[in-house]
Amino acid sequence: MSKNGILWISATVIVIVFYLGRPLLRGDQPVSGTIGIEGKKITYLFPVEWETGEDISFMIRNDNPKVTGYYKWKSSAGKKGQAELKKKEKELSGKIPAPPPGSDVKWSVVLRFGEKETTVPYSTEVTTRVTGKVSIIIKVLYPLILFIGALFAVRGGLEFFNPQAKPRLYTIFTTIFFICLGFFVIPVKNFMLSAPPPGVLPAAGDMFNFESMFYPGLWIVVSILVFFRVKPGLMLLTGGILTLLYMIIPG
Repeated sequence: MSKNGILWISATVIVIVFYLGRPLLRGDQPVSGTIGIEGKKITYLFPVEWETGEDISFMIRNDNPKVTGYYKWKSSAGKKGQAELKKKEKELSGKIPAPPPGSDVKWSVVLRFGEKETTVPYSTEVTTRVTGKVSIIIKVLYPLILFIGALFAVRGGLEFFNPQAKPRLYTIFTTIFFICLGFFVIPVKNFMLSAPPPGVLPAAGDMFNFESMFYPGLWIVVSILVFFRVKPGLMLLTGGILTLLYMIIPG
């Protein structure tokens, strides 16, 4: 296999590993876990982000028919309440009225077994962020362009180890992808997440956040340094490393 092919495979593996670990390290994953009561499993999955339009719903798989419970909530919009969990065969479920987009709902679930009670997760309050609805096109474009941009960034960084390096080529493609991501896709995504009232345009700071400026800003600087031949291999390697690190930093 050619050295170029090996470098592409290496870059792909590196990006996939970081990409798969990204939701976990950034805390974007639903809150989940399993506990045991009398040797029976209780498995829960609670959302940390919810699109407006429907009540926040959650489900607990319950293998112990004697277990019941209730849940209570309080939103940043000022609403609060408490309700019993609905019980079906091997299932406990509940719904929380969703507040307006941009609000947070803090809630907890308490399971009953006889005279005992326990909170799941143990002694933990779940926080769910309510957002506006994001179109399927943006849901596809955002992770796709981020992945491709990161792939070119890492592949360009590996040119540091290539005696026949082509730093300008990878710099151009990486910069193009991240400009599209930062100046077009992310602002549109943020606009949809904020769900402003009809005819109201959000503040520029709400649409162009740090993420939307970091990727294109970093690679515009890298491009300038590479095209002026300021240690191009090292600049690409640094840009690739910073890109990967920012991908996994909690936002």
